[in-house]
Amino acid sequence: MSLQKIAIAMPMEEKLVQPLHDWGQSFDWSQVTEVHLIHVVKKNVSPLEFGLVEMPDEKTFQEMMPTLDQYLRDEAKKIISSQFKGEIYYHLSRDFSPEEEMVSLLKKTNVNLLVVSTRGKHGFAGLFQSSFTDQMVKFSPCDVYVVRPHGKN
Repeated sequence: MSLQKIAIAMPMEEKLVQPLHDWGQSFDWSQVTEVHLIHVVKKNVSPLEFGLVEMPDEKTFQEMMPTLDQYLRDEAKKIISSQFKGEIYYHLSRDFSPEEEMVSLLKKTNVNLLVVSTRGKHGFAGLFQSSFTDQMVKFSPCDVYVVRPHGKN
Protein backbone atom coordinates (compact mmCIF):
# COMPACT_ATOMS: atom_id res chain seq x y z
CA MET A 1 0.00 0.00 0.00
CA SER A 2 1.37 3.39 -0.98
CA LEU A 3 1.53 6.41 1.29
CA GLN A 4 -1.73 8.29 1.29
CA LYS A 5 -3.25 11.68 1.83
CA ILE A 6 -6.63 11.49 3.53
CA ALA A 7 -9.41 14.06 3.89
CA ILE A 8 -12.07 13.77 6.57
CA ALA A 9 -15.34 15.64 6.06
CA MET A 10 -16.10 16.92 9.55
CA PRO A 11 -19.76 17.24 10.48
CA MET A 12 -20.95 19.14 13.54
CA GLU A 13 -23.54 16.61 14.71
CA GLU A 14 -22.41 14.22 17.45
CA LYS A 15 -24.22 11.22 15.94
CA LEU A 16 -22.20 11.72 12.75
CA VAL A 17 -18.90 12.43 14.52
CA GLN A 18 -18.91 9.41 16.86
CA PRO A 19 -18.60 6.86 14.02
CA LEU A 20 -15.56 8.82 12.77
CA HIS A 21 -13.97 8.49 16.23
CA ASP A 22 -14.52 4.72 16.12
CA TRP A 23 -13.20 4.44 12.56
CA GLY A 24 -10.08 6.45 13.41
CA GLN A 25 -9.22 4.27 16.40
CA SER A 26 -9.27 1.12 14.26
CA PHE A 27 -7.61 2.59 11.14
CA ASP A 28 -3.97 1.85 10.28
CA TRP A 29 -2.39 5.32 10.11
CA SER A 30 1.10 4.01 9.25
CA GLN A 31 0.68 4.57 5.50
CA VAL A 32 -0.75 8.08 5.77
CA THR A 33 1.40 11.17 5.25
CA GLU A 34 -1.24 13.91 5.42
CA VAL A 35 -4.67 14.30 6.97
CA HIS A 36 -6.97 17.15 5.99
CA LEU A 37 -9.92 17.86 8.27
CA ILE A 38 -12.49 19.88 6.35
CA HIS A 39 -15.65 21.66 7.44
CA VAL A 40 -17.74 23.78 5.08
CA VAL A 41 -20.36 26.09 6.58
CA LYS A 42 -23.45 26.35 4.41
CA LYS A 43 -24.35 29.90 3.36
CA ASN A 44 -28.04 30.65 3.12
CA VAL A 45 -29.83 33.56 1.52
CA SER A 46 -33.15 34.64 2.97
CA PRO A 47 -35.50 37.22 1.47
CA LEU A 48 -36.47 40.05 3.79
CA GLU A 49 -38.79 43.01 3.30
CA PHE A 50 -36.00 45.25 1.99
CA GLY A 51 -33.78 42.74 0.20
CA LEU A 52 -31.80 39.57 0.67
CA VAL A 53 -29.73 38.59 3.69
CA GLU A 54 -26.80 36.17 3.55
CA MET A 55 -26.25 34.01 6.63
CA PRO A 56 -23.69 33.69 7.97
CA ASP A 57 -22.30 36.90 6.55
CA GLU A 58 -18.54 37.38 6.25
CA LYS A 59 -18.20 39.12 9.62
CA THR A 60 -20.15 36.40 11.44
CA PHE A 61 -18.15 33.69 9.69
CA GLN A 62 -14.88 35.34 10.75
CA GLU A 63 -16.15 35.44 14.33
CA MET A 64 -17.03 31.72 14.11
CA MET A 65 -13.61 30.72 12.75
CA PRO A 66 -11.68 30.40 16.06
CA THR A 67 -14.41 28.21 17.58
CA LEU A 68 -14.66 26.04 14.45
CA ASP A 69 -10.88 25.73 14.22
CA GLN A 70 -10.69 24.61 17.85
CA TYR A 71 -13.51 22.12 17.19
CA LEU A 72 -11.52 20.57 14.30
CA ARG A 73 -8.37 20.38 16.42
CA ASP A 74 -10.22 18.75 19.33
CA GLU A 75 -11.91 16.21 17.05
CA ALA A 76 -8.61 15.43 15.32
CA LYS A 77 -7.25 14.24 18.68
CA LYS A 78 -10.20 11.85 19.00
CA ILE A 79 -10.02 10.52 15.43
CA ILE A 80 -6.33 10.40 14.54
CA SER A 81 -4.05 8.00 16.39
CA SER A 82 -1.40 9.51 18.64
CA GLN A 83 1.06 7.32 16.71
CA PHE A 84 0.41 9.31 13.52
CA LYS A 85 3.63 11.02 12.42
CA GLY A 86 2.41 12.95 9.36
CA GLU A 87 1.00 16.43 8.87
CA ILE A 88 -2.49 17.53 9.86
CA TYR A 89 -4.21 20.39 8.03
CA TYR A 90 -7.44 22.15 8.98
CA HIS A 91 -9.71 23.70 6.35
CA LEU A 92 -12.69 25.94 7.09
CA SER A 93 -14.76 27.64 4.45
CA ARG A 94 -18.32 28.65 3.67
CA ASP A 95 -20.30 28.26 0.49
CA PHE A 96 -23.83 28.11 -0.88
CA SER A 97 -23.03 24.56 -1.95
CA PRO A 98 -20.90 22.72 0.63
CA GLU A 99 -20.76 19.73 -1.73
CA GLU A 100 -19.19 21.75 -4.55
CA GLU A 101 -16.80 23.48 -2.14
CA MET A 102 -15.73 20.09 -0.75
CA VAL A 103 -15.03 18.74 -4.25
CA SER A 104 -12.99 21.85 -5.00
CA LEU A 105 -10.96 21.45 -1.78
CA LEU A 106 -10.38 17.76 -2.52
CA LYS A 107 -8.96 18.66 -5.93
CA LYS A 108 -6.72 21.37 -4.43
CA THR A 109 -5.32 19.09 -1.71
CA ASN A 110 -4.90 16.15 -4.11
CA VAL A 111 -5.99 13.59 -1.51
CA ASN A 112 -6.31 9.85 -2.23
CA LEU A 113 -9.24 9.16 0.07
CA LEU A 114 -12.19 11.05 1.56
CA VAL A 115 -13.75 9.70 4.75
CA VAL A 116 -17.33 10.83 5.30
CA SER A 117 -20.03 9.90 7.79
CA THR A 118 -23.64 9.18 6.86
CA ARG A 119 -26.99 9.20 8.62
CA GLY A 120 -27.77 5.88 6.95
CA LYS A 121 -31.25 6.85 5.76
CA HIS A 122 -32.58 4.51 3.10
CA GLY A 123 -35.88 3.80 1.43
CA PHE A 124 -38.70 6.28 1.90
CA ALA A 125 -36.84 8.21 4.64
CA GLY A 126 -34.01 9.07 2.24
CA LEU A 127 -36.08 9.35 -0.93
CA PHE A 128 -36.62 13.12 -0.90
CA GLN A 129 -33.31 14.18 0.59
CA SER A 130 -30.08 14.24 -1.40
CA SER A 131 -27.39 13.83 1.22
CA PHE A 132 -23.93 15.31 1.40
CA THR A 133 -22.55 11.76 1.45
CA ASP A 134 -24.43 10.83 -1.74
CA GLN A 135 -22.97 13.88 -3.48
CA MET A 136 -19.45 12.98 -2.36
CA VAL A 137 -19.81 9.40 -3.61
CA LYS A 138 -21.00 10.69 -6.99
CA PHE A 139 -18.68 13.65 -7.55
CA SER A 140 -15.54 13.24 -5.43
CA PRO A 141 -12.28 13.24 -7.43
CA CYS A 142 -10.91 10.53 -5.09
CA ASP A 143 -12.07 7.33 -3.43
CA VAL A 144 -14.71 7.76 -0.73
CA TYR A 145 -14.97 5.67 2.43
CA VAL A 146 -18.40 5.97 4.03
CA VAL A 147 -18.58 5.46 7.79
CA ARG A 148 -22.04 4.33 8.85
CA PRO A 149 -23.72 5.05 12.19
CA HIS A 150 -23.79 2.42 14.92
CA GLY A 151 -26.27 -0.38 14.40
CA LYS A 152 -26.43 0.10 10.60
CA ASN A 153 -25.13 -2.79 8.52
